[in-house]
Amino acid sequence: MATGFTIAQAKSLMTMYLNSPISLDSSGNYHGTLPGSPEIHSNCTLFSTWFLLNYTTDNVRLAILSGNGNQMVEYFVNANIGKVSIRNTPVAFSLFSITANNGNYYTMNAGHTGIVLGIDGDTVITGEANYNAPFGGLDAPYPNNGTVVRTYPLSTFNSSTGVTFVDLNNYLKDELKLIGREQIIEEEQDMFTFDCNGTVFLKQGDRAKWFNDSKKLAKLREEYKRVYGKDLMNIGTVDAKQRDEFTR
Repeated sequence: MATGFTIAQAKSLMTMYLNSPISLDSSGNYHGTLPGSPEIHSNCTLFSTWFLLNYTTDNVRLAILSGNGNQMVEYFVNANIGKVSIRNTPVAFSLFSITANNGNYYTMNAGHTGIVLGIDGDTVITGEANYNAPFGGLDAPYPNNGTVVRTYPLSTFNSSTGVTFVDLNNYLKDELKLIGREQIIEEEQDMFTFDCNGTVFLKQGDRAKWFNDSKKLAKLREEYKRVYGKDLMNIGTVDAKQRDEFTR
């Protein structure tokens, strides 16, 4: 069974990451972590921080300092006590940390971190960045793996080989669902909004949800236009009977 992103969707996300400007504060940091080298995006903690910042809700917060790659799971859990916990096995959309000097993954003193973006059968699909590595393509092997999509066996990518996880699914933003350009045709045909009695509803396939937060809806429209290059269609106001047909 497949959950989360396909490899193609993961590559869409990583392309968005590479195209995203990284704004540093007066200390030269990005929300508690350092920029990459030789390219600004080439840092594992930077990518994980970028993902958490952009695709998790305000109900969880970043650690004041991200820590090294091997510390990021622990620091994030400590910053959100009672909301998240450390897991020994991956799920789609989880933060992971790999221990330092881990021969299974060739890590060094700082360990490594990234995001599990999908699981397809026995294959774990991750998004990662690597310090001191130039960008050589999203499939590039070492030493040109600055920003990549990788796969690991589900049977071994777990705490038994030094990898720990935090499940983020309870705190993901809706915008994450719009990523994946190979689904554009299907989703464009099925996705639209409508109004009923002052409430805005989003209809996608056989699912519907309502919005009571205008800022959240505006952000969703903005993300849709950025991904698909067109406005999210609104079919206007419907009556209660039509609403019930759409939402049943």
